Amino acid sequence: MPDVPTTCPPAASASSEAAAKREASPACDSAAEKQPCPDQKRAKHSGSKTRNKKRLPRKANADEAMLDAIELMMRNAWRDAAPDADPQSMPKAFGWPANDSHAEADFCRAPPIASKLSGGQPSECEIDVHVHELTERGVGLATRESAHDLRQLALAGMRPWAFLVPFTLRGETVRVRSVRHEWGYTQSDLLAVVQKSPLRIDVPCSYFGQCSGCQLQHMAYADQLDFKRQMVRRALDHANPLFSNLPVSRVIQSPLEFGYRTKLTPHFDIRKDTTPENVAIGFALVGQRKVLDIEDCMIGTDTVRAGAKKAREVTKAKIASYKRGATLLIRETNVPKDHPESDVTDVPASELVKDYVLDHKGWVTDLVGELKFRYPASSFFQNNSSILPAFTGYVRDELSKWNQNLSDATSQGSTRVLTHLVDAYCGSGLFGIACHSDFEKVVGIEISNESISCANNNAKMNGAHNCDFLLGDASKIFDKVDASPMNTAVIIDPPRKGSNPDFLDQLIAYGPRVIVYIACGVPAQARDLNHMFSRGAISIDGSTAPVEVKPASVYTVAGVQPFDLFPQTYHVENIITLVLQD
Repeated sequence: MPDVPTTCPPAASASSEAAAKREASPACDSAAEKQPCPDQKRAKHSGSKTRNKKRLPRKANADEAMLDAIELMMRNAWRDAAPDADPQSMPKAFGWPANDSHAEADFCRAPPIASKLSGGQPSECEIDVHVHELTERGVGLATRESAHDLRQLALAGMRPWAFLVPFTLRGETVRVRSVRHEWGYTQSDLLAVVQKSPLRIDVPCSYFGQCSGCQLQHMAYADQLDFKRQMVRRALDHANPLFSNLPVSRVIQSPLEFGYRTKLTPHFDIRKDTTPENVAIGFALVGQRKVLDIEDCMIGTDTVRAGAKKAREVTKAKIASYKRGATLLIRETNVPKDHPESDVTDVPASELVKDYVLDHKGWVTDLVGELKFRYPASSFFQNNSSILPAFTGYVRDELSKWNQNLSDATSQGSTRVLTHLVDAYCGSGLFGIACHSDFEKVVGIEISNESISCANNNAKMNGAHNCDFLLGDASKIFDKVDASPMNTAVIIDPPRKGSNPDFLDQLIAYGPRVIVYIACGVPAQARDLNHMFSRGAISIDGSTAPVEVKPASVYTVAGVQPFDLFPQTYHVENIITLVLQD
């Protein structure tokens, strides 16, 4: 028998990305409709039915990651239904003939039920659905069909209408409210869990299900780590099916599951209909462009939580002076115990104590083991200091391991093969400084003058005198490296969007002995890896892509190691090591 339905928080709604898209999506489908004639404008303002004209979903506005997730769900259902079948017999498309855009549009613009935003009544918009997968963002992917019926549809080359439901788990049956129709799927609010997964746990945070900050608190931490490992595998497989054979190590967990985050940025909006005393200060309400008032955030460190309390008090005391909203900043720092304003340069890390910074123009001192890093409070730095020693230590150990392996292979004994390190996208110098002791020379490149200044000051403060951080475009980074590529390792740590083809092509042309690619955006990392493969620069199972001119440098994937820097969220960091073939 199904479990008794569990009532969910009233704001357990569709993802915040969807909410932003709701506001950004055009209301009409054609260019002519986007530019109405004067008569249409008058009719619109006079209350004509033009205002309520049905909006047709457009593929261009759909979330590609969600479309990919639906396609993956159907492929998995087909494999489950026919485990012994030839993979080549899998349908090229599910639901319509491959490349038939008209049939695709007919299906993707024909949702089976009404939606809240299209004017449907509550009773018309509520439905029970079965959750089959979780997307890379931790959102449940559900259909009206059971797992058995889904497999039968897949075998027949058909597809069901999909529903995206936050805060759900695979195998659950849930009651949802249809909010907004997209291209072949519907963004939905979670109303109740009708049949629970045995993996669902009670959540400690009273804001979970309403706050957009965490997505996975209803999973045990071990299950979160399994989910993130699977997301790395999925990203690699999606970029190139050949990458599915790459072994992905178990995710290295954060020492802290809660109380780890050293930075919080709550915000508030000033609305005409809100009195100053009722202004909410917190984070986005899931699926809406509203702020949920958050008095305390459990993923912040104790110091940051104390700073957030103070920041709320200060802001509320002067809230009437604000004409519009603002974003607060609370960041953990380390200061001398008896003289918090004193210079930390010559103070050992062991003699520093925790404090917080609320000023966007202030400065922060972070500790990574015995290393100290100083940078502006408003700039980027990793926000989970509890895992940074292991995170930077893994990179250092990978470089050291391959230095030793290469020395042994070339019979150079204790002589280092890797003498130079290039730290691309170096920021405040975190990885270059953490790894400097194993190299004769470290060169870091950044496009931010402020970051370069911080990196050089941090190198001096930590006695890393072999580090030189230079201002420059990462796409021209190797113009500044005077070492032989055969003696050089390169660390890549790009932003979430990944690197760019020009830089990757220059990297291939330069041909360093070892490459360590650190990514906060795993799909972008997988895409970049596939770009290198398409250039013939990566060998998978002894094979490379067919290219007219084979590059001089061809790499083997020597390791795929995920790290969990952000427990309770879907985010995962990943490190891939590439080693030049002989």
